[in-house]
Amino acid sequence: MPMVSIIIPLHNSEAFIKDTIQSCLNQSYQNIEVLVVENGSTDQSFKIVQGIKDKRIHLFKIEKANASAARNFGLQKAKGEYIQFLDADDLMSVNKIALQLKTLEKKPKGWLASCAWAKFMKTIKEATIEEQAVWRIENPLEWLVVALTGGGMMIPGCWLLPRSLVEQTGGWDERLSLHDDGEFMCRVLLAAKGNIFVENTCVYYRQVEGSLSKSNQSLSAAQSALLVAQSYEKQLLKIKDNKRIREALARNYCRLIYEYYPRYSEIRGAAEKRLQQLGVSPLPLVGSTNFRILTKYLGFKVALRLSAFRRQLSNTY
Repeated sequence: MPMVSIIIPLHNSEAFIKDTIQSCLNQSYQNIEVLVVENGSTDQSFKIVQGIKDKRIHLFKIEKANASAARNFGLQKAKGEYIQFLDADDLMSVNKIALQLKTLEKKPKGWLASCAWAKFMKTIKEATIEEQAVWRIENPLEWLVVALTGGGMMIPGCWLLPRSLVEQTGGWDERLSLHDDGEFMCRVLLAAKGNIFVENTCVYYRQVEGSLSKSNQSLSAAQSALLVAQSYEKQLLKIKDNKRIREALARNYCRLIYEYYPRYSEIRGAAEKRLQQLGVSPLPLVGSTNFRILTKYLGFKVALRLSAFRRQLSNTY
């Protein structure tokens, strides 16, 4: 029975970490270790984990308040043949690891497994699974293209990863504060032979009120978004270069510019330069329905200026 290492970065999650760890300990597949890496918390998170008595739990503390750094530290300490990343406020169905391992045993080496995920706030009884187009795609490159063109996503906890695949990627990019999971999984997927979607299990994504904060609009978040877009471009074009892939990459740059306009001109300028070099025309439509209509008839740049002007007016009055 192969060991599975569950790696949990822990930062100010005192209200949820006990339930998250319990969802790990309750797994029907018992040959696991749970590596909790506390990184810069100012609450009681560390002490709460200390109070959970189970020999499978290994608790560490690092100084750097960075989830990617915590995950990389956990990887260094992990002993498992398979790696399960899990955020400190998410929950797993009790059969999640068992079903994914059983499915992977039937596949050649180099495959990874995914599963459904659903949002909840207080209890998983309120969660409803809403399937996304990307979920059942087995080809890794196709998976990424569909995801980049609006076909959905997977949260980190959905994946069960052979350790050999993770080691090929070089780990998580610790420069990133936003979209670090997508960038990491891009590299893992492109190293994989395929992705198998496992039925009848789920990971539950906790929506914490206020968690989508202004930090996602900070300079560091914008810098991270640019680095991620550049990494996607580098990784995908290295595998295949065609019009469809370039359009998917262009959409990612357009989203970045749309989300941060009119701030951070240097970052937006770098994204615009990459857009030009991709040579995609017309540009993919992004943003709200109204913004897409404006873009279709007036062009992307004019639509950006008009939207910014409207926001300025609404803030004035």
